[in-house]
This record gives sequence, C-alpha cells and structure tokens, in this order.
Amino acid sequence: MYTLCFVLVLLTCNGLKAQQIIWAQLNNIDKKTDFTKVIGQNKHGVYVLKHKNSTFRKYFIIERFDKRMNLMRSKIIKIPNAELQKIVVLENDIVFFTKVFDKGYTSSLNVQHLDTNLNIDVPTVLAAECDLPNANSDFKIEYSENRKQFLAWYLTEQNNTYEVTLCALDNFKKGASKKIEIAKGAFDIEFLKASIDIKGNFYCIYTESKSSKGNKATDFQTHLLCVNLQDDLIKNVLIHNPEEFITYADLCYNSSQNTMIASGFYGKNMEDEVTGYFSIQISPKGFAFINNVQHPINRKTVSDVIGIKAEARGDNLSKFKIRKTIPKTDGGQIIIAERSFITNQSDVFYVNGIAQTSYSKIFNNDEVLILSIDSSGELLWDEILFKNQLSTNDGGYNNGIVIMVNEDNFNIIYNDKLNANADVIQVTFNEKGERTKKILINSDQYYALVIPAEYNQVTANSAVLPINQNRDYTYIKLLY
Repeated sequence: MYTLCFVLVLLTCNGLKAQQIIWAQLNNIDKKTDFTKVIGQNKHGVYVLKHKNSTFRKYFIIERFDKRMNLMRSKIIKIPNAELQKIVVLENDIVFFTKVFDKGYTSSLNVQHLDTNLNIDVPTVLAAECDLPNANSDFKIEYSENRKQFLAWYLTEQNNTYEVTLCALDNFKKGASKKIEIAKGAFDIEFLKASIDIKGNFYCIYTESKSSKGNKATDFQTHLLCVNLQDDLIKNVLIHNPEEFITYADLCYNSSQNTMIASGFYGKNMEDEVTGYFSIQISPKGFAFINNVQHPINRKTVSDVIGIKAEARGDNLSKFKIRKTIPKTDGGQIIIAERSFITNQSDVFYVNGIAQTSYSKIFNNDEVLILSIDSSGELLWDEILFKNQLSTNDGGYNNGIVIMVNEDNFNIIYNDKLNANADVIQVTFNEKGERTKKILINSDQYYALVIPAEYNQVTANSAVLPINQNRDYTYIKLLY
C-alpha cells in the first residue's frame, strides 16, 4: 500500500522530471497462456505470473524480467492436484500458497518458496484436511504492508453456522491459531474485504444474509471483525443502521497513523445502490473506534452522474465498485470507485424465414467517483471522472482503470473510446482535487491498449502494465 504524502513541494520548471515509459520486447507473452498478472518487483527483477486461465490449477508459469523489462527467465511450476491461492514477491525470493485437494472432499494448505533462479523448495503444510463449505471455497492469505507478517484463514460451515479459522505464520510455519464463530442461523455469508496491520492483527468486513430471498435491507447484516491472536482479543460489531445495508466496502492500513480504516458505500433500496459513504478509523490497541461516520453523497455529484431529472425524483447512484482506497499521511483517505456492470442483450434475426435469437453480454465501465476524506471522516472534496467503456462478449478485457499512487498525487489511466482507435489517457489529481489530463500512449503512433486487470504498482514510483499492441502482447513500465 502506497500512502499519499500530499506535502507541498516547490518545484521549478527546470526541476521537473518527465515521466518515462519503458517498452518490453514484443512477443514475450506465451501464446499458450490467456491470463497474465504482474505480481511485483524486488532487487532481482520484475515477476509476472501466467496461466491458461485464472484458476491456476496443476501448474503456473513464472517469469522474471530485469528492471528494464528484458526477459531473463521463464519456468513452469508444477502443482499437481492443487490450485494456487496466493503468490507474493519478497525481498529475496517468492512465496506461494496452494490448496491441495485431498481425498474425501477436504483440502489442505501448503506454502513453498521460489529462489532467484525460480527453483522450488519442498512444501510445508499449514492446514490439513479442512472441510471447506464447497468446491469453490478457498484459503485466504493476508500480509502486512512491509510483507513481514502473514496470516492464513478459511471458512467452515455446519448447520447454517459459520466459523472462521485464523492461523498466523511464524517464519512461514504455523503459529498462533484460533477458531471464531461469526454467524449463526445465516442463510449465506459474503466476505467483502479482509486485511492485517503491521502487527498481524486481523480485520474483516463480511455480510450475512438471513433470508434466502435477500430482498430487504433487514435481510443483510454487515459486520466488522477484529482479532488480536496474541492477546486473544476479539471485536465483532454491526457497522450500519438496521434500515440500510452496505453495498461495497474496503480496508486500508495507514502506516503513518498506525490505524486501520474501514470505508465504503451504503444504500437503502437496491442491492447495488450508493446513497452515501461510511468511514471507520480503528486503533489496533483494543480496536477502539477513533471515529465512525456516515454521510450521504453530495446531491450535486449525484445529479452530475445520473442527470437533473433523475436526481430530482430522488434516485441515487448505483453500481459503483471501490477500486482502491489510498491512505493519506494526515490520517485521511482517498476512495476511488468505478461504475461497472454487465447487461444482457438479445437480438432476433431471420435465417430462411425462421427466427433466430442471439445473446450477448455487454461489459460497461463508466464514470469514476473520487472522494477525498479527512482524518475525522468528513468529505474534503469529490470529483467525477467521466468516461464510457463498452465491450461485448470479451469479459471487459480492456475496460477499467489503472491507479498509480505517487508521493503527492495519484494517476488514473484508462483506454479511451474502445470501439475506435483508442488513446491511452492519464488523468493526474493533486491534494486539492485539481486535475491534469494527457494522452499517455497515442493510438496513431502505437495502436496499443492497456490491460487494467493485470497491472501492478511495483515500487513507490513505478508500475508495470501488460499491453495489447497490434493484437500482440508486451509490457510497459511507467516511471514517475
């Protein structure tokens, strides 16, 4: 997590350094793989993860580039009868966790390392023969901002009673553990976000539904769970009013203030409605709430997005999903959310006089909502970044945004006009919400699209982005 300093620094024009784009060689993405994810950088280089899809079963491909994005090594890592759960780039090596499918429909969690030559060590078992709720359930791995603390957790269920098992890792071996009953009599449970702080304390936001219909605000209860394994301290509280429900939520640790911030959106009438935002600042010491606020979204902002007439009818924003929460050194935060949804479309056409129907999935990624919130949870400013991305039957591959956080500003990068020759646009915001906009990659010169779902900010001043260029694939590294 990178923190915005928002310190005013006097710079002369001659002192400004231009942004640099480093292009990797073309054709360096394996043609047999469809999914790519940049996972991080250390002193040995930049690492990229690949697979034929995003399930990462039986094997995965890891590639190491130097810091100028020249490919140095590629290797297939076999994980028979297992599925990758998490992979993390550390200072000197890489650690990865796998779910191993046991006999009798149970699963185990293993951890292994890759050295600088991508050689693998023997697995260490962290949890054995766990009865997860269903075949799609996974083990979850959280790690601290400095990547010194790791915690594994998983969910079990019996007779509509859900239990979370937490396991701290001590030098990547099983450490302190605890089982916690979190929901009894619930029809279903959904985890919105989980995280740990610099000491390894666990925080989780989850929603339990009390009815199979799930169409009333009272059917949903969203809780914040905080656990200190060392002191055996547990706090589990409802974080919304009974007549409202949480639509989206996030957690971010503020290393400058040593606090965890839980924030997100709430609604009243629809499942994906955004009536307002909430912000809870939590002290790791005793999990005391430093503040807990809830405010409606500015109606002028609502009008700007949905129109004057819709706002006058009392309509609200909807379908805004939080893409990133950025902590600020003064204790505040920046929430960046994107309006994202899928619609289904059917068309009737005739073949030899017989009606035929075709179905399409339309992937929509539209406006970006930005909220700047101070240390007490009050709104400083909000902004709307207007864009319109629409694609059909492609999973929204080139839709969405890239977020790059610098010391005194943040950048939002996206593909403009996907149905035409698309420029790659970069919009930069400062601490006051003032923006500058420029073309990052010109379509006439490069004909390239970024792939937002696969990028990663690898250092405090650089990000690596997979690129689709002339129907071929490569990477760019942005240096700020």
